Formats: sequence, C-alpha cells, structure tokens
Amino acid sequence: MNIKEFKFNKISFDFKRDKLKWISIGLWASLFIVVIVLFSVFWATKNVIWTQGNSFSEPVHWGGIESSYGGIAIYPMAMTLGMIIAILFTLYKFWKKGLNVTELSIGIAICIPISLMGASFFGKLNADAPGVNANGVGFWGLFAFWHAGMAIHGGVYGGLLAGLILFYFVGKKSKTSMLVYADAIVPNILLGQAIGRWGNFFNHEVMGAPVKVVARGIDNEWGTIANVNWDAVETHYKFLPNWISRNLMVEAKTEGFLSNGVHFNQGDLVQLSPIFLYESLSLLAAWLIITFIIPNITKWISKKPWKVETGKYNYKLSFSIKQWFMPWIKSTDEVQSGRDIWNLAYFRNIDEKAKEQYLISLELDRKKYLKPKEINKANKLNDYISTKAGVECFAYFFAWNFVRFFLELSRPDDHLFVMYDKPLSLSLILISSIIGLIGMIASQYWLPSLIRKNGYLYEKEYFSLN
Repeated sequence: MNIKEFKFNKISFDFKRDKLKWISIGLWASLFIVVIVLFSVFWATKNVIWTQGNSFSEPVHWGGIESSYGGIAIYPMAMTLGMIIAILFTLYKFWKKGLNVTELSIGIAICIPISLMGASFFGKLNADAPGVNANGVGFWGLFAFWHAGMAIHGGVYGGLLAGLILFYFVGKKSKTSMLVYADAIVPNILLGQAIGRWGNFFNHEVMGAPVKVVARGIDNEWGTIANVNWDAVETHYKFLPNWISRNLMVEAKTEGFLSNGVHFNQGDLVQLSPIFLYESLSLLAAWLIITFIIPNITKWISKKPWKVETGKYNYKLSFSIKQWFMPWIKSTDEVQSGRDIWNLAYFRNIDEKAKEQYLISLELDRKKYLKPKEINKANKLNDYISTKAGVECFAYFFAWNFVRFFLELSRPDDHLFVMYDKPLSLSLILISSIIGLIGMIASQYWLPSLIRKNGYLYEKEYFSLN
C-alpha cells in the first residue's frame, strides 16, 4: 500500500495533494494539546479558594470612582454602550456579507430580551448562599433583569438558543447558512463584554483573589475605608494608575491564609487582583484576532488570484493598506485592493465550467451529486483556501471561555459562574472552550462536506441550480 494515499472508512486521503491541509490539521492538533495542558497545569497550581462575602469590606472608593453620578448608574450605561457598539459593528458585518439588515433587527428584538433574562436567571440563582437566590426571590424573580445580579454566561447561552431557532428559519427563507449569521453577530459580543467590564469597575466588583497585604491593621495606622492614610499604604500594582489600583483595596474582616501564599489578619488592608481589567483587555484582543486575523489568515497562505489569473487584476499592496484603514474607498480598473480582488475572483464568483460539469454529473447520478461532499468539491474555485463559515463564531466561544477559565481560578466562590461550586463552574467553562475549539476545526475541515447545499450562502455563495 502506498503510504501517501490510502482509504479509511471510505474516506480517501491523499497526503501529496492535501499536504497543506494536513499540516494545518497537525497545527490545530498541537494547539489542542497545548490548551489542554495549560488548563490542567493552571487548575492544579493557580486555583485560589476564597469567599468575598462578609470576609472583606466594601472596596475603597478613591478618585471619584462611584457606581452612579447624579442618579445616573454607570453599570447599565456601560452595558448599553457595549451593546450599541456590538450592534453597530454587526451592521457593518451584515453589509460586508450582503445580508439583510431587517433580519438583524428582528434578531435584536427577540434575542436581547431573552439574553437579559438568561443573564438574570444565572446571576441571581444561589447568589446569596447555596440554595438561596439573590434577595430571596422565587423562580419567576430570577428573570427580573431590571434588578441587580447578572451572569454573562446565562445571557450568552440564552441569546444563542433564541438566535439558533430564529436564524434557522430566517436562513431557510433567505438561503443563507445559520453559520453566516453566527459569524456576523456572535464575535461582536466580545466588544460588549469588554466595555461592560468597566461598568463592573465603577461598581467596585469583579475582582480576583487577594494578592498582597498593602497595610497592616496594627493600631489602625492606615485609617478607615472611607478615610485612608495613603502614606501608610504600599503600592502593589505599580504599573496601574492610582485611580484603578486604589479602588481594588478592601479591609479584611477575618484572618485568612490563601493557597497563593497571601496571609492576612483582621483589620489589614488587602489588595485584590484587577481581573475586570484583564478580562476587558483580553476580550478586546480576542475580538481583534477573530475579526481581522482569522478571516484573512487563509488568504495569506492560499494561492493569490492576481498570480493565478495573471494580467486580469491590478493588485497594489499600498492601496490595500489604504483601503484597510478607509474601507469605503473603492477599487478601480487601474488599481485594486486584495480584498476587492478576492471578492471578484472567489467570494462572489462562480466557476461556470465546474457548474456545467456538475450539472452533467447530477443528471447521471442525482443521489450522489446532491450530497454536500460533492457540492463542496464542485465549488473549489482554483483551489483557493478560505476561512469557512462558522469558524469565527466558534472562535468566540473558545476565546471567551479560555479567558474566563483562567480568571475564574481567582474569583471568589460567591462570584462564580455556578455560585459556590468552583469545580463545576470551571468544568463547564472548560467544556465550553473545548467545544469552541473543536467547532473551529470542524467548521474549517468537516462541516463543508456535511452540510453544504446548492444556492446557499456560506463563506461564499455555492452555485444555484435554478
């Protein structure tokens, strides 16, 4: 048997022809192994068990950082601003993909209220103690999102469930894959989350485990939470401005010794970790990678249309860079950007010869050639490589939960995704992240041979037979 080509379970593998594909799969597998190792090592070494509750005072309020000003609450303002910016960029993605904005409006009207109720449900469930909901509310009170107590996981999964049902039916009507809508909408949630975390900062919440005692409580030399003698306080986070660092300090109400080596006595002033800041910056970085790198990385390693079809296009790198910063600039016959050439040559182009050959094959064996695998093969225009529909959506779940896992390790037990059950909370977040990573790989390599339909829009429109 030739090792370069063999068959397994009726699937043909040709290593010489698909060398780049198998190299990329190998890299994905390596990433998968690295992620699992990181999860395992950090869970074993960086997990800090602690409860904020009655063990610590309200954080210091320094430099005018308050939860509201003149009756205007900052947290809902930050959440609303995050939603607006996420929706605006989603509108841009809809325009870029040629999707109907009316469909987005329907989605917003249905998914956001359900998302808010989901966030409220998980945020209030067992919030005051195991088996005790926030303020003792009953089952229906868990859905009262206009009251304090929200959990982002409940919001995301509630909105996702509603979106899956809605856009499944919308997609059947518009002949657009549900994965296309997911790619246009879901990653932008990261923007809302990144902005919303600053609302948590003004609320003096979403802080990690104590990292250092910055002032001992002996004879109360450092003063009180309301009136701190800053000359007696050691600065721990020297890289942070005071208006952030000083608002992360609390007074210890009990004695404690944590697994990260921090030992505090009653009355000590303790510095907490700014995980709201870490999460905000990490999610913003994740959004930039998912939005601008992941969709383009396949173009960088693929054949270039202006090299395959020599003389047909007038590609200019300088114009491509200029258009990246000013996307409203249009290409002309004299000068064209890489983005516009890819649209002309691949994303909005159909190989008529391949279509004719496919129609002939379809007449000979309709049952075989209506299968997604054959449809996918017939649409491989010049063997260009592109990021497939669904990768960006699943990348969101991987990146968000990847970040959340490491931050959850230092969150107090009374502020977890699943209150007072850190092993379950970490396990669910870990599973969500792994599902996201598997989904990215599946969307790129397996789903195109499983779910493609003629006449539907995926990463590009697969030719119609009408």
